[in-house]
Amino acid sequence: MKPRLYFFALIALLLATLACNIPWAPGVEPPPPEPIVEITVAEPTPLPPTETLEPEPPPETPMVEPTPESDACSQGMVPGTAFGVEFCYPEVYSNGFSQSLIPEFLPDDGYIPSMAGHPDMIEIILTGYPVSNVYHSPAVRIYPVQGFIALDPYIQNTVIELQALLSSGDLHPTGSIPFVPIFNAAQMMRAQIKYLDFQNGKGVRFITQYGQAAVPISNDSAFYAFIGLTDDGAYFLSATMPISHLWFVDNQLIEPAEGWSAFSENYEIYIADMEAGLLTQPADAFNPDLTHLDAMMESFLIPSGAIP
Repeated sequence: MKPRLYFFALIALLLATLACNIPWAPGVEPPPPEPIVEITVAEPTPLPPTETLEPEPPPETPMVEPTPESDACSQGMVPGTAFGVEFCYPEVYSNGFSQSLIPEFLPDDGYIPSMAGHPDMIEIILTGYPVSNVYHSPAVRIYPVQGFIALDPYIQNTVIELQALLSSGDLHPTGSIPFVPIFNAAQMMRAQIKYLDFQNGKGVRFITQYGQAAVPISNDSAFYAFIGLTDDGAYFLSATMPISHLWFVDNQLIEPAEGWSAFSENYEIYIADMEAGLLTQPADAFNPDLTHLDAMMESFLIPSGAIP
């Protein structure tokens, strides 16, 4: 190659190289710059150790306690309601009961109001009862205390004496146990004394017989007596349930073997021996069984306003 031609070739090559390094040429948009992406390489996080998962137990079914019914009674007892008063009575000694709301009765002039009369009262009488009695029906009576006091202010003394007795729990009280209704006779005996709580009150039960003369304790006159007060002092709860026992004579009017005169002279000893002896007798020695009668009296619930 000739020197001149070599020189021009070298100049052309140099210009071509410079053209490639020019950032832009007139009339030509420069290409956009490539984005710079920063890549951070994180250290690998170690995985937790593999656990063996136990299957979750099925949810427990909540235990629901049965709601006791208000008239729930113990075995052998039947629920009853009389004018809002709730109670249970022994099925073995009764096939039901009658109920009455008896209005106030005022006796004629000359009679003691509380002995011959009474305020408004609820009376419940068991039907089909196994023991009959000359003087007493198998009855439970509920009296308003203030109504009785309005009828005869003397009843206030009965309330005070009864409250004192119930507070003392005396098993050997001297004299008569306060009781309503008031009978035109004397309380001849107090045996098997026991204090009981009913649903909204307290009371005392005992075996007794009333009389106007010194006569034997008999199956046609003796009865299971209960007398109590509601906790608010508004009502008397009273029961006269005829009762029998092998030691009782069948008829109080049959003359004793020793004669009326000798029997009367030793009457206090006779009564003391009878009370002491009966104290040793089990509940089922009586007819009806005292356990069932106690359960009936303990079941009573007398609501406020039971007697309007």
